[in-house]
Amino acid sequence: MRRALAGLAALLLSACLVAPASAAEEAPSPKDLAESQEKANKAAARLAAGQTALAEAEDDVAELNGRVSATRARLDQLRGEVRQLGVRQYVQGGDPTMWILQADLGQAARSRALLRYVTMGRTDAVDEYRAASADLTESQAALERRLAQQRKAVEGLRADEARVTAELEQLAAAQQAYEAKAARDRAASEQAAAREAAEQDSAARAAAPVQVGPVQVRPPPAGGPRVIGSGPWVCPMQGPRAFTNDWGQPRSGGRRHQGTDILSPRGTPIVANVSGTVSAHNSGLGGISYYLRGDDGTTYFGTHLDRLSGASGRVSAGTVIGFNGNSGNARGGPTHLHFEIHPGGGGPVNPYPTVARYC
Repeated sequence: MRRALAGLAALLLSACLVAPASAAEEAPSPKDLAESQEKANKAAARLAAGQTALAEAEDDVAELNGRVSATRARLDQLRGEVRQLGVRQYVQGGDPTMWILQADLGQAARSRALLRYVTMGRTDAVDEYRAASADLTESQAALERRLAQQRKAVEGLRADEARVTAELEQLAAAQQAYEAKAARDRAASEQAAAREAAEQDSAARAAAPVQVGPVQVRPPPAGGPRVIGSGPWVCPMQGPRAFTNDWGQPRSGGRRHQGTDILSPRGTPIVANVSGTVSAHNSGLGGISYYLRGDDGTTYFGTHLDRLSGASGRVSAGTVIGFNGNSGNARGGPTHLHFEIHPGGGGPVNPYPTVARYC
């Protein structure tokens, strides 16, 4: 019986020893994490390119629609002029186009001159009408082609959105496994250090006389907004993220992108990237937003949040301002933070170099 229990104990001990090693093997390495981040960033770049293609298609469709409408209006006007031309020529007698068929060039010239006089210089109305008709046909064909391209761009954009969401989920899982392993390693190191300190303390107590002193009680930590980052400049998205240099790319309505879209799962904490004064903002275009007037003299703007944390007024770098979402005109698309940098509170500059450095 003792022999069986000893064998069982050895088996359980070996299982305990093997489990952490297996978990360690499954945890990604820094290289794996970097590769996962690169994939997520590439997916973000494809998404930005898809948004650009769709915006360009929308602008072209709007322009072609305007061209078709203008050509139709011009055709209606020319149709009236041509009809009036025919009526006038009928009243004067003859066919307005018969001069073309006359063999006598002199007579043809006189007929044409008479026609010009009768129609007050509008002998080109027929030709212009034909040209406008041809332009309308061409514009309608171009519109149909661009609409087909627009539909294809929408399908591609939806595929890109699904792809970047999947890549972000994989990145989040990899980071979680990496951080869990790091936490286990820290805990094991701390436990080993604690055992060593306890052994040293026990040895010291055994060698020294017992002394009784006053008990010191530490005060509880002060309340306030949650701070999860530190440093002079902190990445505003505190979680798995992906982004690309999409500054200046076309967007719907003829706009140009004036920020960097930092993609991350819904609910990821968004923090003050520098110390300063934060205020909430809301608009139909951006949805739930904030302004951060930094102590560095720069104003930062973030939008499309899911909700705000309630932090306002003075905040330190790393203070949670809100949580990632897709409010405003981003509704229905991938969750992300549209992040802008306004030096001195003026016009925006490309945030990508700064975001790439700190995120």
